[in-house]
Amino acid sequence: MNHEPADDLIEIHDPEINTAEIMERIRERIRQRRKELGYARRVFPSFGGTTYPGEPDDLAFDPNLYHHLRLVNEIYANVETDAQLPATSPTRFPIFGSLWQRARAYLHRIILFYVNRSITHQINVNRHLISVLNQLTALSQAQQRQIAALEAEIEKLCSPKES
Repeated sequence: MNHEPADDLIEIHDPEINTAEIMERIRERIRQRRKELGYARRVFPSFGGTTYPGEPDDLAFDPNLYHHLRLVNEIYANVETDAQLPATSPTRFPIFGSLWQRARAYLHRIILFYVNRSITHQINVNRHLISVLNQLTALSQAQQRQIAALEAEIEKLCSPKES
């Protein structure tokens, strides 16, 4: 993505002056100056996660890897944190039971607040880790294809030529 300004930022109506060339020289000087001063080139990550690459049709693959990778992509965010408050013997008393039930519900909400914060953090960590696994798997597939193409090229170059 290019965020540089358009060349029509400055309008010069002189046929002997090439504004595009001048702007390119200015940009080149800025790039050179930033390099001399040690500015790091900024590269911003994409904010979308890498999706499951799927089993390749054209390569041999480890079925266990793709089975587990597919499952982890499907279930990493499936967490149930609803309060489960079954009736107990103290909740059956007329007045005390009602108060006890309310106190239990309130305490469970407090606990679930903190548990949900922790779970949310862990789900975010898992999402990033799974995205990395997906990206590494896709990279592995691309490298396997490149290796297969290079092996085929070597085979072609090493085989006796037919006249």
